[in-house]
Order: sequence, then structure tokens, then C-alpha cells
Amino acid sequence: MTTRLARIMPDEMTPEQKEIYEAFTGGRRAAPEAAFSLVHPEGGLIGPPNAWLLSPRLARGLERFGGALRFDLSLSPRSREIAILLLAFHRQSPFELYAHRKAGRAAGLSDEEIEGLATRTPPAFTSDEERAVFDATLALLDRKTLDDDEFAAATAVIGKRGVLELVVLLGWYDSIATQLSVFGVVPPEE
Repeated sequence: MTTRLARIMPDEMTPEQKEIYEAFTGGRRAAPEAAFSLVHPEGGLIGPPNAWLLSPRLARGLERFGGALRFDLSLSPRSREIAILLLAFHRQSPFELYAHRKAGRAAGLSDEEIEGLATRTPPAFTSDEERAVFDATLALLDRKTLDDDEFAAATAVIGKRGVLELVVLLGWYDSIATQLSVFGVVPPEE
């Protein structure tokens, strides 16, 4: 599939679109320690935010919501990346895999552990939280729910808050995978 949406360049953006662009070129998302950038070196956004510029009002909410999922959850970065990568492999989402392989490495996953997630091979867990997230994610990917035993096992480790965060995280990245697929978004060449 080829891309269905050209990169919107800063000099072509409306003031509302520029506001969204600036949210990705500044702040925590643009910090030197960020695992990946959604800003193209030649200008404009890559990945989902480029499509979001089509609807700046919606983009404002999506940017804030995505930021909360990236920076404000109680689940550890490593646990989050285990879940996101399992979903990205499940959805066969090239851009999500491009971005979250980098984020996974930054969170402490080895290349072997990351690629093992493609076949649902558990990484070397560093916490009970990671194991609970891994197990619950597989159940959610397979059946879109947790049975009573799975819910009890997950909440015993990550609590109801953690289960909520995991469900919302997976729902978000499933939606992102669909957006990327519909607009034919591919990873940048490196």
C-alpha cells in the first residue's frame, strides 16, 4: 500500500494545524531522550499526527489523550511497551512497530525480547507487573475481554486502575493501527 496522505508541511498549515504541530516539536515529545520523534527532519509530522491535522479540533484532543497514555500511566514504561508491541505485532502495523521497537529498547527490552513478542514469546520479566500485563494483553487481543480468573489475576498485581490503563492503552493503539492502515502510513526510511 502507498501512502494516501502527503506530509502537510508547516508553511501549508493553518494556525490551528500549526498549534498541533508545535505540540509535537516542543515539550516532552521533543525531548532529546525521547525514543522516537513524530516530526520529519524536513518538516511536517509523520505517523498518526499527520492525518490528525485534517481535523485540528479532534487533533487537540487526540494529542492530549496520546500524551497522557505516553507519559502519565501508573504502568511502567517497560510494561506499556510489552503491551503496545504485542498489539502492533498482532495488527501487523509497520509504523507502530517502527516507533515502539525504539520505545521498547529505551524501556529496557532487548532486540531479542522485542522480536520474540511477534510469536508471543514472553520476555525476561523484571516484575510481576510485566507478567500480568503480558498475560492480560494476550487474553484481550484474543477475546477482547478477561474472564473472571484472568481479571482476578491481573487486578491482584496491577489493580483495577492498572487494568483500566491497560485496556485503554490497547484500545488507543488498536485505533492508531487502523488510522495508519487506512491512510497507508509507512515508517520513514532510516
